[in-house]
Parts: sequence; structure tokens; C-alpha cells
Amino acid sequence: MRVVSTVHKAGWDAYGDEFWKSLRHYWDQGNGLDFALYTEGFEVPGMPGKRTEDVERLAAFKAQYAHYKPPLWTTDVVRWSNKVFTSYDALRDYEGLAVWLDCDTVTKKPITEEFIRSLLPDGHYMAMFKRVGMPTETGFVVRDCSHPAHKSFMDTWVKWLESGSFKTLAQWCDASTMDATVRMFEKHGLQTASLSGPYEKELSPMDLAPLSEYITHKKGARKWQ
Repeated sequence: MRVVSTVHKAGWDAYGDEFWKSLRHYWDQGNGLDFALYTEGFEVPGMPGKRTEDVERLAAFKAQYAHYKPPLWTTDVVRWSNKVFTSYDALRDYEGLAVWLDCDTVTKKPITEEFIRSLLPDGHYMAMFKRVGMPTETGFVVRDCSHPAHKSFMDTWVKWLESGSFKTLAQWCDASTMDATVRMFEKHGLQTASLSGPYEKELSPMDLAPLSEYITHKKGARKWQ
């Protein structure tokens, strides 16, 4: 099982230490944690992963839109491109179970591969916190990278950005392009699961669903503020 995340320097200074300590304590379980952290503009000595600047397709995309000044966070495509391209870099050719875990989370209970697999019904490609009328909350996403549609899905997700097609969406964040990709693939039979339960109409279902007993997402309402 591979766990992937990305973070900038201010974010790491604010919550990185707690994130990493809880990840090592509750996810490793003595089995060796397959973890990749993509850091933007800085390095953490001894941390597995790489700098976002070293992800070639991400660097090329950012250079293409270096002139763009977003009026709102919802259209800050350069900022949110980190999650898309680092997910692609870490997982496109991976064939196991994968978890995207935002760096502003704190794990509170032991998490095993068996537990993560239990969140993904048989035959389903992804499990995530879906929301009604809003993009998916992507602080925690599970993928079965052995699924037959995986590589094609990842290629299509990245293409939303590299082709400029993201401009046709209401929001230009990673969640919007991921949801758009999900809608395309679901038309051809792809199955995805919602972790939100009865909380799909809430702003932060990750704070309310059963997984909140295991992981706290410190996002809160700061984006809307």
C-alpha cells in the first residue's frame, strides 16, 4: 500500500511534524511504510519522496501558466495542479493499493492495509468523500491501481490540465478535474464508492463520516473564509 501527499513550506511548518509523526506511528505497523511526499520549494532531510520542481510535467504546466493570477482559490489551477501531477507521478505505473492523504491530516488510530481495502468494495476503482453540488473532498482518496482502467484514468485526469480543458469547468481545482474524469469513466461502467455516507450534502464530510474516528482533516472552512 502506497501513501502519497504534497505540501509547501508554510504548510509543513504549520502541520507537517504532527502529520508525519502520526503517519509513522499509526500506518507503519512495523511493516515498512511506502510513502512519497512531494515538497514544493524545500526539502525535508531523510523524507521519502521528491520535490515538485523535479516532476517534469508539473514543472512544464506551471511554466505555461506562470503569468496567470487567479482571482479566487477555485480557479488557482497552478496551485491545485500539484495534487494532480504528483498523484500521476507516484501512482500511474503503480499496481497496488494507494491512498492520497492530505498533509493537513492527523491520524488517531492504527490503520492497516486490510482496513483500507475494506473501504473499497469489490470491483470498484476509487473510494472518496463525494459531495452533492460540490467537488469531492480530496483530502483522502483510495485507489486500486491494479484496476484495468487505472492507467487510462490517470492519463485522462492529467489531460484535463495539459490540454487546457479544465477551463470548461466551474472550478479548476484537482477535485473538479478528478470528478470530471470520474463522470467520463462511469459512463463506461467504472464503479466508484462514496465514503461520505449520509453526509454528502455537508461541506466537510470527512469530519463527520466514520473515518473521522481515525483521521482528522484540519482543513475546516478556511478556503471559504
